[in-house]
Amino acid sequence: MNSGEAFLLMLVALAIGEIISIKTKALIPSIFVTAALFIIGFWTIFPKDILTIAGVGPALPGLFVMIMVTHLGTMLDKDELIAQWKTVVLTLAGMAGICITIMTVGKLLVGTQIAATATPPLTGGLVSAIIMQGAVKGDEYLVIIAMAMYVLQGFVGFPLINTCLKIEGRNILKKFRAGELDLSEYSLNSKTTTEKKSKFKIFPDTPKAYQTDYIILLKTLVLVVISSYLQTLTNGAVSKYVFALLIGVLAAEVGFIERKPLELSRSFGLFITIIMMFVFSGLNSVTIEVLKSIIVNFAILITLAAVGIAVFTIPLGKKLGLSKAMSFAIGLGTIAGGFPASYVLSNESAKLLSETDEEYKLLLEHFLPKTLVSGFVSATSGSVIIAGLFINLFF
Repeated sequence: MNSGEAFLLMLVALAIGEIISIKTKALIPSIFVTAALFIIGFWTIFPKDILTIAGVGPALPGLFVMIMVTHLGTMLDKDELIAQWKTVVLTLAGMAGICITIMTVGKLLVGTQIAATATPPLTGGLVSAIIMQGAVKGDEYLVIIAMAMYVLQGFVGFPLINTCLKIEGRNILKKFRAGELDLSEYSLNSKTTTEKKSKFKIFPDTPKAYQTDYIILLKTLVLVVISSYLQTLTNGAVSKYVFALLIGVLAAEVGFIERKPLELSRSFGLFITIIMMFVFSGLNSVTIEVLKSIIVNFAILITLAAVGIAVFTIPLGKKLGLSKAMSFAIGLGTIAGGFPASYVLSNESAKLLSETDEEYKLLLEHFLPKTLVSGFVSATSGSVIIAGLFINLFF
């Protein structure tokens, strides 16, 4: 297989996922379909190293994720980011729900070691799964459990979040179309983010003639490199992805970089394509034997995780003034792996529910800050802390 054929096969899987999502009006999320196609592909015609064959080097996707996170940071308004304290609280509540349900009911059903190994990956993303694999490396089955929880959780998390966002989106659009919604609450509609003049602006506007693809990407990479330096300075206590998000917000506020730089440089599509290929290529370790060996335990643990999230987030969300659907969706960010799933699911739901550009912007502005912040709280910080605690407590 040559590089063109490998790239083509992955694009076919991504395209089929989108086609089915569009046909079903997001009833079946594209991420769910594409993940299934990649797994079947690895069982049949996909080489295990299809990403490398396609010409995507091992370090490139990680860099692209940093660039994409910085781009998303520029989309967030400073006041909007501060306002997401409710999202942070609900995300932490969802993580607590997972820990409590699995380490009480779950450990009675599957055993303490399996429950303790599975819990950190279920509260976040890849890093916590790798940490737990290191902690249980003497037990092959527990090593498989740690990564399987991360790899497979999306098959439950994606459809559940998708359903919640669709319910929330329909309710928002119903109010909007009836004239009951105050658009001043939504920055993309009251005054577009690109039009806002920040009171913190210290850099002059870049002349249109100099807003070229190269110059815009150069400024984006400067922010990415700074984020990596800051992670080093904090000895990894704060993830570079968190820094990238925050620096993206700050840089846009002070006028160093334009809002939505990847869209302005016409490179967004390529970046998100490579990132999604990288994410799905990680499914190459999911063999039929692995699925058979852990499917019962996975079903028990993922069910308990979802129940724990619902019990801890929905009542709390109601007290904080959020709907049941949005509260549950925020909590479910822990079992969706964070970014890029948070962006893809939000964008997909907004696009397929809306009938006009204004409705699309309204829904995206409503969904994206919440799902994005939820994913970062759980995947880049919270789950890593929980993994460390669980290692000290149980291993």
